[in-house]
Amino acid sequence: MAGIFERMAMIAKSNVNDLLNKFEDPEKMVDQAIADATMEYAKIKEEALSVIANEKIAKKKLEGIAEEVKEWHGIASEALKAGNEDDARKALEKEGEIKVRHEAQKEAYESAKLAAEKVRDKLTEMEEEINAMKQKASEIKAKAVTAKAARAANSVSQMGIDKGAFEAFSRMEEKVESELAKAEALEDMSKDKIAEEAEDLKAKYKAGKADVDQALSDLKKELGL
Repeated sequence: MAGIFERMAMIAKSNVNDLLNKFEDPEKMVDQAIADATMEYAKIKEEALSVIANEKIAKKKLEGIAEEVKEWHGIASEALKAGNEDDARKALEKEGEIKVRHEAQKEAYESAKLAAEKVRDKLTEMEEEINAMKQKASEIKAKAVTAKAARAANSVSQMGIDKGAFEAFSRMEEKVESELAKAEALEDMSKDKIAEEAEDLKAKYKAGKADVDQALSDLKKELGL
């Protein structure tokens, strides 16, 4: 009997969160916890039926003995009415013996009744606890999903702490931009040099032509042309 009540109390006091602390996958374990509690409840309920049955048997036996007491009391009354005191005395003696049995059976019934009431209360308590677990299951699963997402996000953010690759990429980008700037500068310098040479050449030929024209003019004057 004590074993049944201890197991009932264990399940009735159990909490889904306490069970989940032992496992890594809350979503699976919440279903497993409910399944285990439901299965254990079914076993205990089957065992508890014998306790409830004992109450009914004890009650039925008590009622039977009470009928015997009533019957022998009636016999004593009828014997006394008939003027037969000896038979009345014998009937009353029998009634007294049965009353002793009745008192003993009454105590047995009260004990069986108390045990049955405890069993019923515990079964009800377990039913309520399992129902509460079922109702809370969806909430726990939702929280578990949120926690997983948060851990994943945190893991990704932690990856940003190692900046080696990003810094190397940035340095490479700066180097490429620097080389490009140098190339553009050289190209600009080359263009400037070519332009300068062309201007010098133009100036040279222009200056040469001006000298020839002047010499030709002077020669014409000299010849009187």
